[in-house]
Amino acid sequence: MSEYNVPDKYFFRLHHPRPRFKNDIENVLVFIANEVTRIGQKPVNEFIREFNAAIRRFPGNLHKKEKTINNWRTEIDALFCFVEADGYELKPSRRAVELASNQDLVKFFKLFCYHFQYPGGFLKPHMNLEFLQNRIDFRPALYILQMMDYAEKQDGVRAGIKKAEATHCIFNDLRVTRDGRSVEDTWALIVNNRKDDVEYDWTGDVVRYAGDILDYMTQANLLVRRPDGRYYINHVEDIAIQRFINPTDDLFDYYTDLPAPENILLRDVKKLEAKWIDYFNTEREDSFFDTDIIALMTDTSEEYYKVKDLIDLDKLIAEGALSTTGGIGSVGESLILNHEKKRISIEGRPDLEYLIRLIPAMYAVGYDINSREVDERHKHIEVKTTASSTPVNFLKFHLTPNEWTAAESHEDRYFVYRLMVTKQATKLFVIQDPVGEYKRGNLSASPRNGMDINFNPNKCGEEIELIL
Repeated sequence: MSEYNVPDKYFFRLHHPRPRFKNDIENVLVFIANEVTRIGQKPVNEFIREFNAAIRRFPGNLHKKEKTINNWRTEIDALFCFVEADGYELKPSRRAVELASNQDLVKFFKLFCYHFQYPGGFLKPHMNLEFLQNRIDFRPALYILQMMDYAEKQDGVRAGIKKAEATHCIFNDLRVTRDGRSVEDTWALIVNNRKDDVEYDWTGDVVRYAGDILDYMTQANLLVRRPDGRYYINHVEDIAIQRFINPTDDLFDYYTDLPAPENILLRDVKKLEAKWIDYFNTEREDSFFDTDIIALMTDTSEEYYKVKDLIDLDKLIAEGALSTTGGIGSVGESLILNHEKKRISIEGRPDLEYLIRLIPAMYAVGYDINSREVDERHKHIEVKTTASSTPVNFLKFHLTPNEWTAAESHEDRYFVYRLMVTKQATKLFVIQDPVGEYKRGNLSASPRNGMDINFNPNKCGEEIELIL
């Protein structure tokens, strides 16, 4: 049994910053997005000081050395472009503000994967220079999806890929990353290696970078990882996948303005750092990668795809009880609207269903849904939704000035429904009278264009089952 190695003349190892919080990346990103958004625009030194203080507040970081805190900041800065410069000041980037506002991690990772390419501004200038001198030009998510899409159409079965296969046959081979070898030829190589029972070097340091990208694509719900260790296309995301396979023409092409590779200087590369951050934070229409609630809640564990038996989403859509358009916030509101109507009926007052309504945003009343109790009292419900491939800490949310004022006015008639939607699971926590709970010391609130709320489920609110 032989071991596969890229021929020396074609070997070039791709790499990128690896966050030391990768095993808890979704919780960290939501936390940091909220924190940098709270900091706002400030002089460089002041922003960095507050950013470091925020990182230290993340659970487990209190006693970490300053060097470790600085490393967290630079890794987040480089890889996720959460911070951008404005003259002599720093401010939260568009992607950070979006994530803080919509809590849609699946959409965030789609946008991350869509923009990520080698070379990129996430590398230090001298490393980027080496990539440019080797004429690297590679968008990993696009290539992987194109190859797997081709493989499935060619072979007529679902096609999967392992981290080691991606590492040695794609990521570390200049014939792919520089010369643009066709996906057909790369897939043929992988298939032939399987037939010949070829071994790969699986050392952690070797496969980690390709593995990172496959994992990010999984967090974007573009791929699913199976017990056989292979990653497969998640076909419930076919609309998003087609956008990757057929990208728009606004990709990062600033490298084409540089001198010939042999003449590029370090100063040329340094000039591109700000442009990379701008590119990574390209303004996209809200619907560009809105999370598809059906795709997120669909069971893809079989060879075919079917909606989980416990949740008949097709029926909900047909009945008009579930919106599949708009962002995850709109979907969350639809789920809660349906929940409230089912609840009031189960509690013996189906005659009140017609009074439970979604309030159009243009009325700006400070809540999303006007519901009723069985005694006909009003319930004013503000829905706060988080979407993620895996469960995350959802004990934080933001109330706008209008929402906080409405909560003050309506007191115990005001409810926050904190909803988390993940793959094949939902979690719903209800907080009644958040302002009152704040005054009683049962939750914390800090001003930021409204209030950032942090609640302890042992002190206030209750978890309830989402009725579908």
